Amino acid sequence: MKLTPLHRRKSGFVTIYVLFTSLTLIPVVGLAIDFSVLYNVKARLQTAVDAGCIAAGYTLQRTTDMTDPTQLAAIRSTAQSFFNANYPTRYWGSTQASYTATPATGANNTRTITIQASENVPLLFLRVLGLSQSTVAAGATVTVRFLTMMVVVDRSGSVGRGGNTTVVENALTQFIGTAGTSPFVDGRDVIGLGSFGAVWHTDLPPTSSFRTGTPTFTTAVTGATGLHGEWGNSPTNTAEGLYQAYSQLQTLNQTGALNVIVLLTDGRPSAFTATYSIKATSSCMDKTNKSGVVTAYVSQDSSWPPPTTQGGAQGTGGNIYNLGIFQGLWAGMAGSTDMQLITSTANGGNPAGCAFASTVTNIPSDVATFPNNDIHGNDLTTGYYLAPGTSMNDPRSLRYSSFNAAFNQAKTIRRDTTLRPTLFVIGLNEPAVAGEPLDADYLATLANDPNYKDSLGNPVYQSGQTPGVYYNVSGSGLAAAFQDIASQILRLSQ
Repeated sequence: MKLTPLHRRKSGFVTIYVLFTSLTLIPVVGLAIDFSVLYNVKARLQTAVDAGCIAAGYTLQRTTDMTDPTQLAAIRSTAQSFFNANYPTRYWGSTQASYTATPATGANNTRTITIQASENVPLLFLRVLGLSQSTVAAGATVTVRFLTMMVVVDRSGSVGRGGNTTVVENALTQFIGTAGTSPFVDGRDVIGLGSFGAVWHTDLPPTSSFRTGTPTFTTAVTGATGLHGEWGNSPTNTAEGLYQAYSQLQTLNQTGALNVIVLLTDGRPSAFTATYSIKATSSCMDKTNKSGVVTAYVSQDSSWPPPTTQGGAQGTGGNIYNLGIFQGLWAGMAGSTDMQLITSTANGGNPAGCAFASTVTNIPSDVATFPNNDIHGNDLTTGYYLAPGTSMNDPRSLRYSSFNAAFNQAKTIRRDTTLRPTLFVIGLNEPAVAGEPLDADYLATLANDPNYKDSLGNPVYQSGQTPGVYYNVSGSGLAAAFQDIASQILRLSQ
């Protein structure tokens, strides 16, 4: 066909259109392809620096000297090995522009490892615009915060009556004692175990060798002289358990660590430790002050709050147990009750002639009132409850004061801005067996759980105090609660 001048003009227009379109499309397509390459390199490089940081972080121990050239070289070598394993040489034709791995001591004695890396990546299509390569960089920092944890177990009679002793022992063993089911690292993390009834016993002093030392955490739980042999028909001195665990953390003074207290209890507090004044009219031959534990009888039904009088022998008040006598005889008392009357001069004054020495219900004959503060300075009369008084004749005052002692001790722990301990509180809820309902609102208040609202819909969280977590579980849910605590700890350690 013969082209007319009009056809020739159209053909020329198409040629010019394709030419100008190509000048636009080729750079755009090239830009998309080159950016895809750069994105892949960036993602792979970030994975590599992350892997190097994490691997190097696992090599850090509490004993690692961050000023020792040999130890620093080993840390950097581990980081380099994992970086190389995750970023192949000349990935997409790239060449290394820079790489640094810097171990350091951070705030509050935390350990940090920072890796910075960059790669020169050749460009393909953008060379037409005079761009031959681009530099891609990635960085990561891992902060290692060691764990210092005290596990506090309520060994009172209700746990035994609920048939949960074996459940508790198995869950504790999986939580910490068994390497395959526990995230905690022997030789690095510091973990201790203690239990309380009327008084406190340290089953495993805080140690970094909780799986390899003597005793191990597992034997401290299941051994005859450990928790397994301590279950007994004893009251619930929650304040003493919290105080002793906190004291262990204070003694260690690991300001850079994640300090944790895990409290496992199934009951409402019923006892506190204090120093009591003997009445001038008492029959006690020695009228010096007596130190020990006082407990109110726990109601054997589901009524709460307890009445001001409980009838019969229980209406005369509480029992007194001597802290020093119990601790001194501990080695020969495995498996027996931890209720001990003041029967010698050790740590309690001479009880000779005292009415309570022979019959505990005679306590009010010797001691008219209890003090406003327990032996650790915790306010007994105000806190969670406004106690109706300090009379040793009033079981209700004794019970309310037991709540207040633990409430104020937990508040002291949460207000510590140096150690900043986190409280994880597990309420082992078996009310049908324990005889008295679990006070979930109270235990959530101890933990300072920001996600918990009480029975009236009000939050229990107190701002300005370290938040914690409360768990309300039956025996069958205990292992899952421990598993969640482990996850929470790992998150807080980052």
